[in-house]
Amino acid sequence: IAPADSTVDTAPRGLIDACRDCLGPQGVLDDAASFSRYAHDWAQDHVGEFCAVLRPVSASEVAKVCQLCAQYGVGIVPQGGHTGLVAGAQQTGAICVLLSLERMNQIEEIDPENMSCTVQAGVVLETLQTALTEHGLRFGVEIGSQGTAQIGGLVSTNAGGIRVVRHGMTAANVLGLEVVLPDGKIVSSITGLHKDNRGPDPTRLAIGAEGSLGLVTRACLKVLPQEAHTATAYVGCDGMAEALALLGHVRRSCHEVLAAFEVMSDTSVLLAKLVNDAFVPPLDAPTHVLVELSSVMDVPLQALMERALGEALEAGLAQDVIIAQSQSQAKRFWAIREGLVEGHSMRGYHVRSDISVKLGRLPTTAAALETMLRTEFPDWIPQTYGHMGDGNLHFNALPPLDLDVAVARQIGADIEKRIFEIATDNEGSFSAEHGIGRTKARWFRETLPERHDVLARIKCSLDPGNMMNPGCLVTTRQEAS
Repeated sequence: IAPADSTVDTAPRGLIDACRDCLGPQGVLDDAASFSRYAHDWAQDHVGEFCAVLRPVSASEVAKVCQLCAQYGVGIVPQGGHTGLVAGAQQTGAICVLLSLERMNQIEEIDPENMSCTVQAGVVLETLQTALTEHGLRFGVEIGSQGTAQIGGLVSTNAGGIRVVRHGMTAANVLGLEVVLPDGKIVSSITGLHKDNRGPDPTRLAIGAEGSLGLVTRACLKVLPQEAHTATAYVGCDGMAEALALLGHVRRSCHEVLAAFEVMSDTSVLLAKLVNDAFVPPLDAPTHVLVELSSVMDVPLQALMERALGEALEAGLAQDVIIAQSQSQAKRFWAIREGLVEGHSMRGYHVRSDISVKLGRLPTTAAALETMLRTEFPDWIPQTYGHMGDGNLHFNALPPLDLDVAVARQIGADIEKRIFEIATDNEGSFSAEHGIGRTKARWFRETLPERHDVLARIKCSLDPGNMMNPGCLVTTRQEAS
């Protein structure tokens, strides 16, 4: 965060006073001491600069903030639960306010008959899931940071997670949105309808736009029946090719009850122990796989899992298989998968990536990435894990522990570029689920110029003053023009 004097002094006094009149004393934080917790992202990799934190409680208050900021020529950077990894909420170099949705945290309606719920953007995912459980329901998006991630952030980044193989990305689970445009106009498609073909829905432009086109304030979401029956297995494979073959076999054998298929390299699982000494892999193998089956109906999932993985062992698709015999054992398996992510952060700075390729290209892409790191940056440690079921890999690289952080970041930028190049060479994406933010905005512009140009035209039309999350997705006002 910028020094306290410069951070506060850049705030137009008239804007702060007008916002306080509109939002009340709890709705405006304008001293560095009170809002420093908003500056950093979850991984502590990026720091934002802003002149105030605004905390509205309704769409009408958000609309008024947009009008006031337009009047004073101040940008708006929206922030949800601090779980982003691409600096989408960490603006620097421009006078901006940070707009936190944390007080917009009401679950307005849960409609079991319509299989939908309507919530404000600041509702925490875990809070929603808990409320839905009381109705025998659940939301289909599940991510590791669900204890802090907010619905508005999920929508604005089109978040993925571990259930995409079954339920799709966030976009596939949205029925309607309420969005505040840069001029303060409130546009809503929240009807609760599962089918509505009255022309294209303009509010869906906000999905994945990271607050650059408008601010998501409410969402109507699809919900699903609670799945009371699960079967979980921890599998060891010889490598990525075998894991991919195992995925194909499990798909054919278990089909619609396949809920998750996660892959982890032998080096990545070791980092879970940094979080808890008990988070130790139950087997030793080059590649670790976590498979989960689930169903609403009381079907023999355990028997299905045993048959499918028994056949996999006979076919040489797996080295070893441990099928959880209890919910507590299944939770221990998942603790390793979730713990390794936190372990990366605890170790310190590292290169993280979020790529996707067609499923058939996963083994060759993973091999190319490891070869690149071992030959070009031999002191760095490769870490591969991700959602194999939907082609999403997180290939990370750990620097030597004794390497100066500033030097590591310089080298890390070169490694990240090489990761993006290899993903692109394999006809893949350099951003599977984390979004573009600011860290990938330049790469987005340079590698997808046509898509970037269309987005820039849309932004220029809706936000000619480049007020909404400036520098995110479309990187400069000149480019938007």
